[in-house]
Amino acid sequence: MSFDVFLQRFVGGEPAEANRDHVHAVLRSRQYSGPDRFGYYTVTFPDGVEVELSAEGLDGKAEFTGCSFQLRSMSPYLPEFILELAKAGDMVVLPATERSVAFLSSPEQKEHLPPDLARDGWELVVCDSATELESLLCGGLAAWQRYLGEILNKNPRI
Repeated sequence: MSFDVFLQRFVGGEPAEANRDHVHAVLRSRQYSGPDRFGYYTVTFPDGVEVELSAEGLDGKAEFTGCSFQLRSMSPYLPEFILELAKAGDMVVLPATERSVAFLSSPEQKEHLPPDLARDGWELVVCDSATELESLLCGGLAAWQRYLGEILNKNPRI
């Protein structure tokens, strides 16, 4: 189980191809391994924290419209990395939190979002720095850890 953060590029309200060369360049600026046969990379930050990055198609073998992170812990380096990837691929950051918020890596993305995001009450935030993203990610990860603790306390065999 993990706390998931999705990055998705949209054009005209639909998923669209992201610039894999720019995204791959950001990935290559970090210590990583992969991809495995499922398109997963492991990114290791200077503090030793590792995160899983699912980026099927980044290698050019399939369409690449976005990627996702599977988080189990936090690094102070992570929000900046996520924001760099989002900007490189012109992608929107969609964390799986109770608060429905979409972080736009550029103001122009607003006109390309699916109409149901606005209709369903998503908060749209243009993210200029990793600080805003870090605040939400830390809160989302903490909520996920509490939820996981509740599950494990109810079902100790899991």
